[in-house]
Amino acid sequence: MKNIYAPYWFEYAPETKLVYFQFNRVADDPRESLAQFSDRLFKFINEHDVEKLVIDVRRNPGGNTLLLPPLINGLIRCEKINQRGKLFSIIGRHTYSAAQNAATFIERNTKAIFVGEPTGSSPNFIGEENEATFELPFSKLNVNVSYLFWQSSWPFDYRPWIAPLLYTPPRFELLRANRDSAMEAIEAYP
Repeated sequence: MKNIYAPYWFEYAPETKLVYFQFNRVADDPRESLAQFSDRLFKFINEHDVEKLVIDVRRNPGGNTLLLPPLINGLIRCEKINQRGKLFSIIGRHTYSAAQNAATFIERNTKAIFVGEPTGSSPNFIGEENEATFELPFSKLNVNVSYLFWQSSWPFDYRPWIAPLLYTPPRFELLRANRDSAMEAIEAYP
C-alpha cells in the first residue's frame, strides 16, 4: 500500500537481495518516462547483488500498452533475473487493460512465476474505449464502446484470466497486521 499513486517505483532490500518494483499505472511519469525508468531498473539490477525481482501489478488498472516494450525487452534480456525462481509478478483482480497485456507479455516471454490472485481480464480481450460517447435512449446514460481486440496471447487462448502459480488471496487479518501474503510466498520460495 506504499506509494500507490506513483505510476511506478522500485526499492532494494539488500538483506534478501530482492528488488521490489511496484507498477501501478502503464503511463509515463512526467519526471521519468517508463522507458527511462526501465533502463534505470535494469542498470540497478545489473550493477548490484540482486537475486530476485518482483513486479507488482495487482493494483494496476492499465494505461498505454504501447509504452511496454522497453520494460518487456529489458526483462527478456536480463539473464541475471529472467530465470525460474528469480522473477516474480504479483497479479490480482485489479490487473486489467494494459496491465493485463503486461502480464500476458511477461507470461509469454519470460520465466516469471505469478503470485497472488487471477488477473481481472483474459489474456486476449477487447479494450480501448472510443473517445466519443453516446446516450442510451431510455436510461439516458452516457456510454462509450471498446473497439480494439488485444490478442496478446495465442489466438486460441480462451482462458478467462492468468492464474497464479502461488495463489495468495488478500486476507483482512494479514492486511491489518501489515503483512503481505504474496511477498511472504515469494520470500519463502526456494
